[in-house]
Amino acid sequence: MKKAHARSNISDWTQEAEQTVHAIRHGAVDAFVIEEMDGHRVYTLQGADLPYSLLVERMPQPAAMLNSEGEIIYCNPGLAQLLGVTREDVIGIPLKDWLDANEHVSYEELRNQRQSHWEGHLHLRRSDGSSIPAAFSFTELLQDKSATGVLISDLTASYQLMELARRLLSIQDQERRRLARELHDSVGQFLAALAMNIANLSREADKLSTEGARCLRENTYIVDQISNEIRTISHLLHPPLLDEVGLPAALQWFVDGFTKRSNIQTTLQILDNFPRMAQDVEIAIFRAVQESLTNVHRHSGSSCCSVKIERVDDQVRVEISDRGRGVPAERLSSLDGSSSGVGVRGMQERMRQLGGTLKMTSNSEGTTVTVTLPIALPNSAGG
Repeated sequence: MKKAHARSNISDWTQEAEQTVHAIRHGAVDAFVIEEMDGHRVYTLQGADLPYSLLVERMPQPAAMLNSEGEIIYCNPGLAQLLGVTREDVIGIPLKDWLDANEHVSYEELRNQRQSHWEGHLHLRRSDGSSIPAAFSFTELLQDKSATGVLISDLTASYQLMELARRLLSIQDQERRRLARELHDSVGQFLAALAMNIANLSREADKLSTEGARCLRENTYIVDQISNEIRTISHLLHPPLLDEVGLPAALQWFVDGFTKRSNIQTTLQILDNFPRMAQDVEIAIFRAVQESLTNVHRHSGSSCCSVKIERVDDQVRVEISDRGRGVPAERLSSLDGSSSGVGVRGMQERMRQLGGTLKMTSNSEGTTVTVTLPIALPNSAGG
């Protein structure tokens, strides 16, 4: 039996990578012998006595090997299927030629990193001209960098889920606006009319019995409370100040109200003339502060809290900190909150959709939520 030996030393295994692949394709080699910790293991190729079970051949994940010029010297069936071609159509073609033309520069920058292992996201171009978002994982197989292994993951489903999540967040924000407007324009108007009728009755309170006058005063108070609650709920659903004036005023209104309702002394640090940003970004920051402060009230036991918002180069950084009991490490990764129907995971997804991040750190001295988002000017990102 004709065999090609491949040792645990990757350099020895792939020293003649191109020749080995050529030999396999032309039937000159029908088995690999891998020297592993527990001894020799034989992988035989088609036409030999044992089943065809070379690991990379059986991988459902697309994989390839590149030479120093970036040409594909081997590809498994998964990659050929993803591209919609035969393996013979792929061998000898530069990987760059299977990418969208507008990503060639990004690909070269990625290749030039030349670390032992590196990753990136690019778009593959299939034989039918369609484009596939994909994650690329590169690994140097030789010390002289003459052979590189590539694993490729089709991100189409992930991108579709991301787009669905983005649409759901957009629909949620639109529904919040609608409900806020309905509460203000409909329920609010009915309450205003009721308050006027009660005011008219109050002018004739001297004609009422003692019990009737008491009920009238009570009803006046109840209507005032309901009106305040409806106004607060409406503004929490979607603060009009956010659209009319901007983020600083909307956050100051919310922080002042939060301090009053929770008795947690909360400070806000943000410039009065903080620049207007895209609507999506301002809403995302407001929701992050809203959700974080609600979690402080519900879980931390802290008597104080701070919110700091600043611009750092081309990013906006938001930091919400408390001095509470902290979040146990085992719960930190699964904490998802429930206020506003968003939660920590929902906030993270919202930030990711905008190219940002949300991180939570916690210890016995308190918890800090840090949000980082790229600065986006109005009308540049959905505003």
